[in-house]
Amino acid sequence: MNSLVGQTLQAGKYTLEQELGRGGFGVTFKATHHYLGQPVVIKTLNESLRLNPEFDRFQRQFQDEARRLALCSHPNIVRVSDFFVEAGGSYMVMDYVPGPTLQAVVFPGQPLDEATAINYIRQVGEALRVVHHKGLLHRDIKPENIILRTPPSSYQGEVGGGEVVLIDFGIAREFTPDSTQSHTIIVSVGYAPIEQYLTKEKRTPASDVYGLAATLYALLTAQVPTPAILRDRQPMPAPRDLQPQISAALNQAIMRGMAVEARYRPQSVDEWLSLLPNPQWHKANGTGNGALPTHTGSTVPINSQQLTQVPQVPQVQAKSPSAGQNLAGVK
Repeated sequence: MNSLVGQTLQAGKYTLEQELGRGGFGVTFKATHHYLGQPVVIKTLNESLRLNPEFDRFQRQFQDEARRLALCSHPNIVRVSDFFVEAGGSYMVMDYVPGPTLQAVVFPGQPLDEATAINYIRQVGEALRVVHHKGLLHRDIKPENIILRTPPSSYQGEVGGGEVVLIDFGIAREFTPDSTQSHTIIVSVGYAPIEQYLTKEKRTPASDVYGLAATLYALLTAQVPTPAILRDRQPMPAPRDLQPQISAALNQAIMRGMAVEARYRPQSVDEWLSLLPNPQWHKANGTGNGALPTHTGSTVPINSQQLTQVPQVPQVQAKSPSAGQNLAGVK
């Protein structure tokens, strides 16, 4: 454990007040911006990496993460406000987003109703549209990387009220359409698509579609989906098998978004979002339980082999999901 709490940075501009979380790559702190009198989040590399001969490369990757995140300006994406190097360490300053992660909200065994879950997922989908427009993939969409802002913003009072913010672009990567590129094999169990287990595979927005659909699965069922790499021998229950009140249209949208092979998924976030029922339906019709109509548009036949066929992949070490509150992403 380091002793950075209490340290001042940038000639007294920032003070690190509280460690929020840490992983093998990064550590995040709640800090005070003294010039503005505002709380911020500061992320830096894990001090254990300083002894690694690849430390300089890690520093460059960390700065790349800050640049990628700064490119993506959207209300539902955490904002980078500063980046600096001091005493051999790199520091990324982000807005402080108060509130729990959706992981903390759902995984005490409290699945969300359809309207609320769809509202949150649509917000993340809008954020991903910006990410993809910049030629980037997030590659780590999961409830742990989505914060429910507290107190509620102007969304309060709407169906499924609440504003969510997407964090942690630590493994985001550029993508070139129709080209095969190298992947960093870092996966979040249950949320990563099969192609992220492969070192050489096409990078496309369909990878983030899988993560978004898997996150919706988790929000509605309070269960982590079956890992993509296991689904050829361990069939994944459909969301409706776990929560029978889920509408047929939503069930099908999730299963299509989670097709194991990327070619069988919707190829863009917009295409996948168009399959989701409209949460405003139950508000307009006065239903109070969050249930949505079982069918709101055309369906596309898809067979079970398309959903579950798994290509051969090497064994890799994967990250297991963890519950808790998080104010900024940690790797």
